[in-house]
Amino acid sequence: MSFNQNNRNGNNRHFSHNNNTVTKTTWKQDKNYEDFPKDQITDCITPKGVSYAEKFGTFLGTPYEDNKGKGHLTTSQLRKFFGEVRRQDMKDYNQSEFILLKPKLAYAVGRAKKEGQSKIEDFYLVMTEAIDLVKDQKTFNNFIKMFEAIVAYHKAVEPKEKN
Repeated sequence: MSFNQNNRNGNNRHFSHNNNTVTKTTWKQDKNYEDFPKDQITDCITPKGVSYAEKFGTFLGTPYEDNKGKGHLTTSQLRKFFGEVRRQDMKDYNQSEFILLKPKLAYAVGRAKKEGQSKIEDFYLVMTEAIDLVKDQKTFNNFIKMFEAIVAYHKAVEPKEKN
């Protein structure tokens, strides 16, 4: 299996497995792409933020069409990060602890890249942008609300796990 990727500038990801090449669409190439609405973290959550969460959560939870149902961000990947955010929420905002979510996400991206079939890098790019906007308890609370909305829409479209 080989994996070539250059999505920081919006290029497609290409995966090869058994001589079958599959082209993946990054979030920036998706037909529903929007820039992250920064005001939803810095000011307050509005219908614009909910709309963004729906589009992004749906993108993350939807498998690549040409990859036999694979490629979506799994519930397990999402819940690991969500659980850490919730743990921090129980203790109130602490900038030193909160900023450490970025390297934890980077580690998850590195692990998932070995398989070459996950939208976790798209998740990483959006969430690190949101993390950078959090400066106090108010923006932390808005971050949590946006993240919860993304999780909800992801769960609504994610394929059922096969036993």
